[in-house]
Amino acid sequence: MTTLVQSQNISDDFPYPSNYAKMSDGNKLHYIDTGSGEVIIFLHGVPMWSYSWRKIIPQLEDSFRCIAPDFMGFGKSDKPAITYTFDDQLNYLTEFIDSQNLTKITLVMTDIGGILGTAYARTHEDKIKRLIYLEAPIQDAQSFHKDGKMMQRMMFWMGGKNKFGHRMIVNKNMFIKMLPMMMKTKLSKKNKEMYAMPFPTSSSRTPLFVLPNSFPKKGITKTQGDMADYMNVNAEFLKTTTLPKLILHAKPGMIIHKKTIQWIDNNLKNVTTLYLGKAKHLMEEDLPIEIAEAIKQQ
Repeated sequence: MTTLVQSQNISDDFPYPSNYAKMSDGNKLHYIDTGSGEVIIFLHGVPMWSYSWRKIIPQLEDSFRCIAPDFMGFGKSDKPAITYTFDDQLNYLTEFIDSQNLTKITLVMTDIGGILGTAYARTHEDKIKRLIYLEAPIQDAQSFHKDGKMMQRMMFWMGGKNKFGHRMIVNKNMFIKMLPMMMKTKLSKKNKEMYAMPFPTSSSRTPLFVLPNSFPKKGITKTQGDMADYMNVNAEFLKTTTLPKLILHAKPGMIIHKKTIQWIDNNLKNVTTLYLGKAKHLMEEDLPIEIAEAIKQQ
């Protein structure tokens, strides 16, 4: 296991022009696209959007083509009146990536971006060069639930159509308010405004609730297409695929921790785990230089 040395802070600017891909149903998916070379697609988590990669992409765009989409309902993507299930988001992600005619893709994934990115890789393995995870669910659902820490417990009280979870996330905007708890870095006023920008109303926060809410209590799949179902199928794929896999982790973390690493070591092949330093859930905020260096070195 290698440890990278932490470096100084970098610029917090987000100067990239917006691009929009029109989906087959007429809705537009927002993405940034900068640099040239081998392709890296960055997939964000909840309640994030492409803005969360602003500290990492500048370090890579001289050597890679960096593409960072916003899932539908997130960031600057449209907010249509859809269900926002994992199936919905995977369909949009698949259509978007396929429309770009890309090959030898590196997927850099965090949080639910890891679930959706792995699901894409399952059916498009020939287009993928490597899989890179930071703070993303990798285990099957029951192992994830059993080995759980704070993030898993959060999903527990949100699961099963929980009215309390809906009130906290949709009505009281708790995901955005909880952002400082998910990182060691102190957000500026501008940072907070940018993260809150996509979710000004209760209706706009529906995507923040639907995805984690589909994780059932006790981690047992109840419905095809729920979060546990995706995690179980993804885990089976990750156990068999020979695609190179890089797991970036930190302490204390929230999803990837000691028990997760043990599961990874016992179940996955062609995998490297790399400890980067001190961070909570949003590693892209806490350790951007270390993440970029790890991507370059692999």
